[in-house]
Amino acid sequence: MESCKNPWNGTCKNRDIQVYIFYKGRQLPICRQCWDKIAEANAEW
Repeated sequence: MESCKNPWNGTCKNRDIQVYIFYKGRQLPICRQCWDKIAEANAEW
């Protein structure tokens, strides 16, 4: 089972994967907790 690879939170090891994002040409798994924070952030990427 894979763990979260949130590029803005390198310490997250959560395994509750919610979505996958493409970041810098790589597909990264993102957990539910990190995705909630990313979705609420006022950032463009």
